[in-house]
Amino acid sequence: MSLGSRYSDYDKFAWIYNKHWGDRFVQRALPVLEKLALPFIQHNTDILDLCCGTGQLAQILTERGYHVTGLDGSEEMLKFARKNAPNAKFILDDARTFKLPAMFNLVISMYDSLNHIMTYEELTTAFLNAHAALREEGLFLFDLNLEHGYKTNWDGSRGIAEDDHVCVFQMSYSPEEQTARLDATIFRLEDNWQRSDFTLIQKCYSKSEVQSALETAGFIDINAYAYDRQLGWMDLTKESDRAFFLCRK
Repeated sequence: MSLGSRYSDYDKFAWIYNKHWGDRFVQRALPVLEKLALPFIQHNTDILDLCCGTGQLAQILTERGYHVTGLDGSEEMLKFARKNAPNAKFILDDARTFKLPAMFNLVISMYDSLNHIMTYEELTTAFLNAHAALREEGLFLFDLNLEHGYKTNWDGSRGIAEDDHVCVFQMSYSPEEQTARLDATIFRLEDNWQRSDFTLIQKCYSKSEVQSALETAGFIDINAYAYDRQLGWMDLTKESDRAFFLCRK
């Protein structure tokens, strides 16, 4: 993924993602939002959903009275987002290059979306863009996969098989390169069976790298958390699969 091109790797994944993951990830994101961010903003305020995917989270937030703008680099993902969240606004753009005025009280980026940014410099640029889009005192909340999560979860094959589609994933993690790779093959039955193949790459960042990038972008009050649906909130450790970062402009 080069900085000069919009990140559109999810185009081939959009139909499967919308069907199997959009609603599931919302249920994981909502407890985090309800604990860390939503109590501290007004219900009629503006939220930027950065890397918004297929829009299920945007829909729930608009139902709760927020004014939501979703931004994503995948045109196919946004086609579903506009159907799933008809009252939200959506923008086709890249987290590393977008420019929006300082009109949002909260910027969120969930589902390890920012792990797809492959260099520290580009991650810092994305944080700068988020900072510029926030009003003073605005909040930025996002999550990232951590190395323990990659070593634990990104190993081996996964699959889905239904009457009209089959999807197979091969997942791997390279500690030397600090990168994770997902290779997917999808078969969909339309007039006949159609095959598509794609690869998604993620970059593993340490807590210290993320904090440094946030500080460079101008954020303050930076905090990192771990969350488990069964155990609740925990301190971030080397055994944490995912980190939730909250900071303020």
